[in-house]
Amino acid sequence: MPSKRNVSYHAYNAASPMNNRKLAEFDCLLPVWRRGLVFAMGGWTRVLTSGGELPRWMDTKSFPGWLSQRQWDSVTRQAKGALDSWMELRETEFRRVVNGSSLSPDMKRELYDINRRHEWWKPEDDEAHRMARRIIKHLRKQVPFPRMGRCRTMSMDRKIARVEDAMNAVHYRWWVTVSTLDRGRPIRIPIIADPRLEENLAVNNETLANHLQATHTPEEGWTFHVMTTSPKATPRRTGEIIGVDWGVQSLFATSDGRLLGLGLYAWLSERDVELETLTKELNRSHIPCRESKRYRRLNKRIRDHVTNETNRLLNRLGEQDIKEIVVEELDFRHGGLTRRMNRIVSRAGRNAVKRKLQDLQDNKGVTVTKVNPAYTSQECPNCGCTDPRNRKTRDLFRCICCGYTLHADINASRNIRARRSRRDGWRFIGRKQILATLRNEHGERCSRPDHHRDGRHVAKSATTPRNAKTSPEVKAPNGIKNH
Repeated sequence: MPSKRNVSYHAYNAASPMNNRKLAEFDCLLPVWRRGLVFAMGGWTRVLTSGGELPRWMDTKSFPGWLSQRQWDSVTRQAKGALDSWMELRETEFRRVVNGSSLSPDMKRELYDINRRHEWWKPEDDEAHRMARRIIKHLRKQVPFPRMGRCRTMSMDRKIARVEDAMNAVHYRWWVTVSTLDRGRPIRIPIIADPRLEENLAVNNETLANHLQATHTPEEGWTFHVMTTSPKATPRRTGEIIGVDWGVQSLFATSDGRLLGLGLYAWLSERDVELETLTKELNRSHIPCRESKRYRRLNKRIRDHVTNETNRLLNRLGEQDIKEIVVEELDFRHGGLTRRMNRIVSRAGRNAVKRKLQDLQDNKGVTVTKVNPAYTSQECPNCGCTDPRNRKTRDLFRCICCGYTLHADINASRNIRARRSRRDGWRFIGRKQILATLRNEHGERCSRPDHHRDGRHVAKSATTPRNAKTSPEVKAPNGIKNH
């Protein structure tokens, strides 16, 4: 769905009790829609890799007759949205590669300019463009263009899916008129929308976007999302600034000393045992995991639980007097879980956090700042010493230089908060450069004679608040632990 500046989009779950004939119409449309997505993505990528500038719209008049003209418009917009997302992520990766390189400052500036305009494949023969083509070739090998052939979602705009409020209907208030492969004979399907849809349309200044997303999964069949729009919230000007770290024994640790979601790891460990047992049973029976309903149900249960816990805890932060949340670029992996479980949790957690943080920013006015988390778990917020030996155990941080002691996850969250003062949150420089800078700064502070007393270094970093006392006891300040 094309995004507009200063407009926030909301999606509401919906189900449809449509009859078998209408279900068959949707089932027939999906494979043709996928075929169209592959065709449209090929058109967009050919323009991009030939060095041309991507137009806002694609002329579909000469496209094959699998779909109607209006359906092709929706298909090309959906493919363009997927490609835009791919380019946005590659732009970030491109800049990170350039920042971590040993290229000259002039060459870096030229590459930044090429990257900003997405001219990676522009057919110029100068050194900067040749280097840009080499970098993007490497990045494309790591993450290819979106593969639309397996897409399960059809994103339909108002031209082919008109959402109507049937005020006088007896059983269902909301109906959608959808164009199918049978041209000139659209179908009308009833939908049962989330109760919050009607509430927010009446109270929260939301407007029906007349846009429908239809998704098909083996577990649930067809599910739908009805879209609404509202003006974006004004950024908060007052409140606290907190850092948030993805914890080890808790879901989140905050820089003000809270451990949120302490019960999640125990719950995941139990499900991990179930998942491992079920996987072994399926392997002995030579049944692929994807074909097992039990496996799919368990997988969905884990994803839903992680998503719900993430939303619940971040909603709690959004309701507090907080104006800015500083976060790391999370990967949501845990050393105590199996690879299969880590993959499930990583995908579910990353998507849930991304959506909820965007929601807090758009609808609550909370500013979200991302930083590079490199070495935040090893850096001492008291003296700046960065050493792997500072992390004594999974839960304990104790500085080998000044003896500062704190819960390891809370220590990392405070370093994440402090890193917002660095240029771009150090998001675009490499780990080696970060480590060298931290150790150089610590060495300069250690060399000052007034910062040594009784042989122990007690210097304080200028970028981190110093309101916590050193204690041999591992606990959250003020004893705040939130389940």
